[in-house]
Amino acid sequence: MNNEKLSIISIIGKTNVGKSTLFNKLINKKLSITSKKKNTTQKSLIGIKNKNNKQFIYIDNPGLNNNINVIKYIKNIIKYIKNNLLNNNINLFIIIIEKKLDYNEIKIIKFIKKIKIPLIILINKIDKLKNKEILLKIIKKIKNLNINNIIPTNFKKKKHIYYVKRIINKFLINKKHLFKKNILTNRNNEYIIKEIIREKVFRLTGDELPYKLKFKIKNIHKNNNIMYIECYIIIFKKQYIKILIGKKGNKINKIIYLSKINIEKYFNNKYKINLIIKIKYIK
Repeated sequence: MNNEKLSIISIIGKTNVGKSTLFNKLINKKLSITSKKKNTTQKSLIGIKNKNNKQFIYIDNPGLNNNINVIKYIKNIIKYIKNNLLNNNINLFIIIIEKKLDYNEIKIIKFIKKIKIPLIILINKIDKLKNKEILLKIIKKIKNLNINNIIPTNFKKKKHIYYVKRIINKFLINKKHLFKKNILTNRNNEYIIKEIIREKVFRLTGDELPYKLKFKIKNIHKNNNIMYIECYIIIFKKQYIKILIGKKGNKINKIIYLSKINIEKYFNNKYKINLIIKIKYIK
């Protein structure tokens, strides 16, 4: 008798509300990159967490902004999941908000209710709300939409993440697992390496570089138990070179050092990284 349980959970919300942070904490692995830069997550990413007979499939999605058609945004997420998860559907939406509930978020909540997919609303960064009356107003506004699964949170606190996991458990269904236990994501190793390097670049350069910067793995090979990575950072303006290299090469060396630490931790192997800055002018 098959006693396997499965849940497919899609995490959505505006840029910089903490989607990728929550995603990483739920799978207990640094898989999705995080930074204060807007639009850091550019494509949906699947992460798998197995626990005994339970399999949780989490999807970290690009952030909402005011220029997005929110109905199309949700439909595209549903389509992505069907295309990548054997035509399965979402069991649960997690919507992360902060400070206030705006028009687009209300529109999304109403649409998800209309298509009858369960949802949880997490009000993140409550530690930054100096006036707790604001929090009460947000909760009241959500409850007026007939939503009861409302959780004020701070993703920095383990007990809050633990509580979110307990709630997610309620949305498991009796279904065969879609992935083997040793699989963490649907992405290949090159994608993970590029994302780690991309994160370090954005964390160390802030708003000095555009998020549309391109990264390309040129070569990966093994020699004497050490993995060698050659990665292009493709820029569109010559002045970006100085920003990436920094004074006496300190910036690029720090990017390489921090990338190496994260990549070695993820893959449990020794790595050497060579970053090559390549200019590709946009016509």
